[in-house]
Amino acid sequence: MKTLIFSLLFAIVPFTMSQAQTCLGMTFKTGTNFEISQFSAKEKPMGKITYQVKDVRKEGSSTVMDITAQFQDEKGNQRPPYLIHYTCTGNELVADMSGMMQAMQNGGMKDMEMKLKTNKLIYPGKLSVGQKLNDGQMEVEMSSNGSTMMNMNMVMANRQVESKDPITTPIGTFDAFKVSSDVNFENRVMGIPVRSTMRVVSYRTDNQLFDIRSETYNKNGKLMGYSLLTKAN
Repeated sequence: MKTLIFSLLFAIVPFTMSQAQTCLGMTFKTGTNFEISQFSAKEKPMGKITYQVKDVRKEGSSTVMDITAQFQDEKGNQRPPYLIHYTCTGNELVADMSGMMQAMQNGGMKDMEMKLKTNKLIYPGKLSVGQKLNDGQMEVEMSSNGSTMMNMNMVMANRQVESKDPITTPIGTFDAFKVSSDVNFENRVMGIPVRSTMRVVSYRTDNQLFDIRSETYNKNGKLMGYSLLTKAN
């Protein structure tokens, strides 16, 4: 479970439009591919997640993207792909975290019925140093044969833009905003709470959909691993 959550943090179609859509200075186009590679704290490759934009469409004044994601471990073994959604309103980018729920089902909880109660992570259109961001949250209820077996609640709290730093990745060097957050998990299994805390530091630019780098630390501040945006076309 810890490995699954770690990989998912990094860090998510009825018809297809061939015309690209532009929102918040980013261009979204069907067929665009991204790759995020994951590494341990000791630089060991831990796998990668590949993303492909399957559909881009307008819904009212917003641009909505359907994106498939697929995890591959360091041995080349792939998990089934899952679907995530991004919505660009013109003022903010809203990430749909329901892909985590789908990945959990693919990762060994296929017999569980899952109900998503809360699901939202928002980035404002423009970031600035010192800016405080709204909490992100996902809450899932898992049941079997009509009985609730587990409730999982994840909150990304204390989100703040700390600085703007040059970050080098395999696809180039960027002036990126450093965004930190405390990620709190609470799983209730048969009513018994199990809690854990991580700290995530991510680096974002104004013209990339995904974080270009993301680092995960345990509650004692020790680096657990990191990810890099290694492909974007």
